[in-house]
Amino acid sequence: MNRMPRRRMHRQHGVTLLEILVTIVITAFGLLGLASFITRSAAMTVESNQRAGAAALLEDMENRIRNNKANAAAYVSATVHGAAVANCTDVAAGAARDLCEWNNLLIGANDALTTDDGLTRLRFRGCITRPAAPAPVFVVTVAWGSSMLATPPADPCGTGLFGEDGFRRVIRTVVRVPTLAA
Repeated sequence: MNRMPRRRMHRQHGVTLLEILVTIVITAFGLLGLASFITRSAAMTVESNQRAGAAALLEDMENRIRNNKANAAAYVSATVHGAAVANCTDVAAGAARDLCEWNNLLIGANDALTTDDGLTRLRFRGCITRPAAPAPVFVVTVAWGSSMLATPPADPCGTGLFGEDGFRRVIRTVVRVPTLAA
């Protein structure tokens, strides 16, 4: 009779449970990282869209000033544009009309979001200044609010209009208007 030697079976108790717990912990950390990434990505997408909108508004006013060279100085004011919707139908053509229309564009008067007061932070504000310079130079600035805190910009346009100043973003351009004097 040939007997097969009996092998001892070592039983491991609780190791599978421990492996499952470690796997769950690692998976949980991975999912938390993924959720953080998605949240940050969504915030950056909103920030990018706001910057693109601000750039379009900036270019719009830059073109308006360049197309009205003779009255370029009339665009400068201490007013921060974009506070309230204005009726531009009775405003005469020229700088006053351009500023009125730009004001409404800054607010988003053509957007569906205009009536929601909770979205004030997403609206734009605009400033047009003229630094002391010998040539006709104008600075056009567009400010908006962000959902991410950062270092406050040095440009004062829109200061205090978007909550804490670290949530304010600005984009600006310098418009040089040539004079053709003989």
